[in-house]
Amino acid sequence: MKFFIYFFILFHLSLSSNEDGLWSKSYQNKLMEKLGKAAAELSTYPSLMYPNQDSEQIIKKYPNGKILLFGYGSLINATSAARSVSPEAIRSMRPVIAFGFKRIFNYKAKNVSRWGDNLSENERAMLNIEPTTTFNHMINGVVMEISPKDLADLIQRETGYDLVPMLVANWKEVTSESPSPTIEIAYTFYVPDELRNGTDYTQTKYYPVRGYLEAVQEGAAVYGPKFLDYFNATTYLGNGTTSVSEWNKKTFSGLLDTKEP
Repeated sequence: MKFFIYFFILFHLSLSSNEDGLWSKSYQNKLMEKLGKAAAELSTYPSLMYPNQDSEQIIKKYPNGKILLFGYGSLINATSAARSVSPEAIRSMRPVIAFGFKRIFNYKAKNVSRWGDNLSENERAMLNIEPTTTFNHMINGVVMEISPKDLADLIQRETGYDLVPMLVANWKEVTSESPSPTIEIAYTFYVPDELRNGTDYTQTKYYPVRGYLEAVQEGAAVYGPKFLDYFNATTYLGNGTTSVSEWNKKTFSGLLDTKEP
């Protein structure tokens, strides 16, 4: 499946356009060229299935002992991330943009009590990502350099999530159209739409947990209004079509009493 995805990503590189207007069309072509070259190396990085018992394969790809991890949800918020990774990892956090994925609220959480009181029974959705067939699908987030112990702790925290590699670029470099943007390979957590250990962790009929969403937005705002706006525009409810930007414009009064997002 992994190689099938990357075959189509490479095929669509020349067809991609910068729909979100983060940079000029001419810069888009240069960026796609760099991503195409990096994709060859990306295909050599292993993907792991939950419960990710072979994480040594990932550690070997980072001989300096610091695994590059991409966070697209609560890990964007330094306070939340600090519950699972070392202070050193928190200090290494920096904003990036990741290519070839869509961000969606389709992970059904079992326990959401820590995110607020008097939650609706329909507030159960947390963030996940889905691989796409073109690098033109982009999401922003942060990367941090984590230790093998940090990785082990995160694997325990992220129930049901696989570990997959992705290409990321420095947010400040690409949005300022740097002629030599840094392209790196990072790992991230992803829940596929299939069973893991006999459990289906994805859903489409629950709303985002508001306290969780607000914590992620608070973390995104640290990197500026443009970064936050891009997060809202590239994050979707479980139906896959309603962006957080659109949902934010609606009143919460009575909304969470319905059964469909």
